[in-house]
Amino acid sequence: MELRSFRWEDVPEISKIWDDYHADLYGLPNRRTSIVDAVVEHNSKIVGYGQVKLFAEGMMFLDKSASLRTRIGALKLLMREAFRGTEQAGLQEMYVFITDPNFALLMQKHYHFFQAYKPGELLVKEL
Repeated sequence: MELRSFRWEDVPEISKIWDDYHADLYGLPNRRTSIVDAVVEHNSKIVGYGQVKLFAEGMMFLDKSASLRTRIGALKLLMREAFRGTEQAGLQEMYVFITDPNFALLMQKHYHFFQAYKPGELLVKEL
């Protein structure tokens, strides 16, 4: 087996693997925000593709003693800035980890976040 960097001519084989085994789980990865693209070959055939993507994690802290109107205003300004920054960086996704179910509903309703059911369980490794 050999590990090597992705090449554009690999796309048809990678697409076939995705179509055959993974298309129902998630979309074919976009290379725009990747920082690692690797292919594993065995007997001159691609048997694996891996990618590490750069993504944004949204973090916000609001003063709960402030009025509801003030907190909503602060949230709107922070979200506007978050979307501006991620767009400027060319990122396609933003993750937010929310412990308050009511706040999660608010983020879904007003900012179109969704629960990540696919492709599976979110795991984090601090490097």
